[in-house]
Amino acid sequence: MTLELTGLVEDFAATRLLSKIELDFLEIELWETLQHIGEITSLSIAPGNIAKELGLQGGSSWSLCCAAVLDAARPQKESRTDQLSKLIKEYSLND
Repeated sequence: MTLELTGLVEDFAATRLLSKIELDFLEIELWETLQHIGEITSLSIAPGNIAKELGLQGGSSWSLCCAAVLDAARPQKESRTDQLSKLIKEYSLND
C-alpha cells in the first residue's frame, strides 16, 4: 500500500477518519517538512474546498492541511498548524 499525503488529507477532510498507520505517516511527513523548512522554496497549494473543510484559508498548502489534520486527530498542547504557519512566514514561503 502506498501512502500519499494529499490522498490522506482528502480522505480525512471527507470522512474525519484515518488509521493509526495513516496518521503516523502524516506525522512523519510533517516532521520532515518542519526539519527541512529552510530548504523548501515553494509549497504546493491544496484545493480551496479541502482547506475550508479543515478550517484553513483558501490558498493553504498541503503541508498546512496535513498539520490541521493532525491537530484534529491527535491534538497536542502546541498546535502544529500554528507552528508551521509561523515557519512559513519566517521563511517567506507565502502560504
